[in-house]
Amino acid sequence: MDNSSFFIYCNSGDFKIPIYTAFYIVTFLVGFISNTVALYVFLCLLPRNSPSCIFMTNLAISDLLFTLTLPMRITYFLRRGEWIFGDPLCGISIFAFYVNMYSSILFLTAVSISRYVAILRPMDVKRIFNWRRCVIISLAIWALVSSSSSPFLLAKSYHSNGTIRCLEPQNQTYLGRVLIMNYTGLVIGFALPFIVITVCCIRIICQLQGLKTQLAGARTPRGRTMALVSMVFVVFLVCFFPYHVVRTVHLHYAASFRHDCALTIMMQKFVVVSLCLAASNSCFNPILYYFAGTGFRHALRESLRRSRIVSSRKSVENSIFEASPGAESPVFGDPQEGQKIQVPLQQLSNS
Repeated sequence: MDNSSFFIYCNSGDFKIPIYTAFYIVTFLVGFISNTVALYVFLCLLPRNSPSCIFMTNLAISDLLFTLTLPMRITYFLRRGEWIFGDPLCGISIFAFYVNMYSSILFLTAVSISRYVAILRPMDVKRIFNWRRCVIISLAIWALVSSSSSPFLLAKSYHSNGTIRCLEPQNQTYLGRVLIMNYTGLVIGFALPFIVITVCCIRIICQLQGLKTQLAGARTPRGRTMALVSMVFVVFLVCFFPYHVVRTVHLHYAASFRHDCALTIMMQKFVVVSLCLAASNSCFNPILYYFAGTGFRHALRESLRRSRIVSSRKSVENSIFEASPGAESPVFGDPQEGQKIQVPLQQLSNS
């Protein structure tokens, strides 16, 4: 839940509003820019036939779609908890959060499994994770996550103390159903993928122990694989583990109907912090792309280098045109005698 407040008189608004506002602004700026750049690299600069590239492309799409909903959350908390976008967008905003979180978990799991197969069964990786199969897996992940999160599309805004609210539960009427959804997400959406990633990470590390000599002083493909899986493991621990633990504890506390205001506010503060960590995965994933894949780094650096060269050539061209208005290219000699020597701009820029 975005900030479960089951007791109307025990509300952590003074804590959560500035935290959510600042966090969502930073996440929107960093996440939108970094994931847009990542998609450009994946779609335009890299071959799209490797399993990791296909899964990471889908991961970047998920993160970018989530960041596009953040302006509504920012506006909501800037207005101190007043929703102005209507019922459909209220449901879409909550739906986008859960789709992003669980699709990220499953795509990161798919990346880890593909790397595991590449290390332990390198001769079979192209057969097991061919392009068609990777696309089918990606579509299955989108279908599973979207269908399981679809009940959140029915979420509506509501009136509370003269203010239209969203992004927080209205009452405890549906707490039993929420607990069922929580345990479904906890087991299928987090625990099982976390176990798979942990096993993959341990097996890959064990497999690479015999390759220390080759790995020493050089970042081989196997070394990059270990770095990639290790970073995925860290993202799980930092972003997803705290949220699922805190959410489960908080829901059970709410179901106990205890009327301890201080404890309720403390639990709400933990929910706020853990939710921010969960949503921050949209900013951590581009870091994973950059540091765990030399292909991504090389493509991005090469693109930046080419853009600098093009910019430099344009500045040279503009300076020449300003010095010789109306000239199509730099000309040396006496035009009146018909002796025109046209020098390519590329030669000028390299001289």
